[in-house]
Amino acid sequence: HVNKLQFLTELRLQNNSISGGVPSWLFTLPSLPILDLDYNKLVGPIDRIQKPSSIKEVHLNFSGCSVRQFPNFFQTSNLEELDLSNNMISGGISTWEAEGWEGLRYLDLSHNFLTALEQFPGNNLYYLNLHSNLLQGPILSTCLSPQIPILKELFGIIISKNKLTGNIPSSICKLSLLGVLDLSENSLSGTIPDCLGNLSSLKLMDLQVNNFYGKIPNSFVNNRKLSHLLLNDNQLEGLVPPSLANCTSLELLNLGNNKLRDKFPHWLASLSRLQVLILRFNRFYGFLPHSIASSDFFALRIFDLSENEFTGTLSTKLFRNLRGMKDKHK
Repeated sequence: HVNKLQFLTELRLQNNSISGGVPSWLFTLPSLPILDLDYNKLVGPIDRIQKPSSIKEVHLNFSGCSVRQFPNFFQTSNLEELDLSNNMISGGISTWEAEGWEGLRYLDLSHNFLTALEQFPGNNLYYLNLHSNLLQGPILSTCLSPQIPILKELFGIIISKNKLTGNIPSSICKLSLLGVLDLSENSLSGTIPDCLGNLSSLKLMDLQVNNFYGKIPNSFVNNRKLSHLLLNDNQLEGLVPPSLANCTSLELLNLGNNKLRDKFPHWLASLSRLQVLILRFNRFYGFLPHSIASSDFFALRIFDLSENEFTGTLSTKLFRNLRGMKDKHK
């Protein structure tokens, strides 16, 4: 009986085969802040559910539940976390919808059919995932840039695999807490803002498969947390920036399929955590230095220099100290 569940504080029914609609009585439980129904077979009209009147904090997960539109009560409830990924939501996020999510901190709308974004939702947003939608146009400039002054707590921006155009506004560098920036697999162009290298909180920057051109910023001075940098499949030119030597946490560096023209950046050996180094399909030239053999590439497991202009002989000494390729990965 519903009355006997008045003290229920958490309900997780994810990864089952529950079908039918979402029972509206769930939203009348006065002490239920967390509801997780992801990956079931729910197809009911959750858009008809009324606003939960007595719930102060709401954490909702309807991932993979065939939701087709945003439920009306989402605009006026106290949502903090909302996961509607892997659904069938189409259309866009209007300004009035976004304004109704002022307290939202976590929003995952990945793997839907969203085509437009008028405004970034919430003033307290910490994590936003819009991966694999149909978003198009210069959203970063028209939507994100004007809101940056109020998005002071934003840590993760994932808008990969969409149809974004335009460039990355330099104002994005004002997001001082930004730790994850994934804009891969779009049609973005222009140069990469120099100031991105100055984001000391950045852990992952993925800009692969776009149309960026110009030089890679040589501004990675204070970035000690960066572990993954993916700039492959663009039109980048010039040298591998020496300032990357300051990124002491770097584990993956992919610069493949660009137009870089440089000798082998032997100074990368100072990055003792580097496991993946991909420089393929560029214009690197010259001899592979024997210093690789006596270097600190101890962690390297993937080393791709194919389709370049290297010359000289290939000695086994080059790979003598690549212990990461010899040891079984744990």
